Amino acid sequence: MITIYKSSASGALQKIEAFEKKCWVNMVAPSKEEIREIAERCTIPIEFLEDPLDLEESARIEYDEETNCTLIVNDLPIADDSNPQLNSYITIPIGIILGEDFIVTVCSQKTNTIENVIKKQVHTSLKNRFALEVLLAISTQYIMKLKNLNKQRLKIERNLQDSLTNKQLYNIMEIEKSLVYFLTSLKANGDVITKLFRSHSIKLYEEDEDLLEDVKIENNQGIETTELYTRILDSITGSYSSLISNELNNTMKTLTLFTVFLTLPTLIFSFFGMNVALPISGQEPGSWITTLALSAILMIVIAVSLWKRRIF
Repeated sequence: MITIYKSSASGALQKIEAFEKKCWVNMVAPSKEEIREIAERCTIPIEFLEDPLDLEESARIEYDEETNCTLIVNDLPIADDSNPQLNSYITIPIGIILGEDFIVTVCSQKTNTIENVIKKQVHTSLKNRFALEVLLAISTQYIMKLKNLNKQRLKIERNLQDSLTNKQLYNIMEIEKSLVYFLTSLKANGDVITKLFRSHSIKLYEEDEDLLEDVKIENNQGIETTELYTRILDSITGSYSSLISNELNNTMKTLTLFTVFLTLPTLIFSFFGMNVALPISGQEPGSWITTLALSAILMIVIAVSLWKRRIF
């Protein structure tokens, strides 16, 4: 799908039908025919349009001298549709292409990042500043998604205090997976932002440099927050693993004690139930009480011994 925008005099983005100079072409999951059309109309290398559609594409900057086009690939966060019960996230690449007369963004899915840029007052004639606005919107999306993940973590942590279930552990694993995606992508985006400061193909004015500094600050904040939440989750996982092991040990200890105390009477009764001559005759009226007394004495001796060893 292709949508074309151009800024009005006030900076508000307006959708237009035909191609014009200084416009913004937004491509979402484009077909091969659409890719070829944009590559020809905007004089853009076709690989600049195809590479961001590869979900494994890494964040980078690439400049083509022949067409004087610059490709900026960044990773942005989106919801993971494979787990609708939990707000987990993955990251996908988005391409920002700065041509002679056009700005082109290309992504494999529709995202909130582009929607947020559309709501802003941006000038498509200022190509470099427009690209920085997109990068800032991407960094802001990470911060928002991290806040959502932290809210889910707090909710799960409260539920863990009452009971521990496999579902809760699975939810923690999903949050950890999202944080791994975020940290990897944020660090890659940070490398791209650093290269923008010394890139010769992108000319930055003073206001642009201030905006780029804001992008860097937001991205660094995202990295620090992600690392913090990762450490907190590691601590929670380690603590609850210790609690689970401790509860299992206590359960095994209780079962072992029950087994020992149930074995002692069985041992006494089996001994006096043998079909051989024994000190106590079965004809004596106190023989049953005697066997019970011997069992009780033996259980008390074992109990006192275990208590002194602090096994109880």
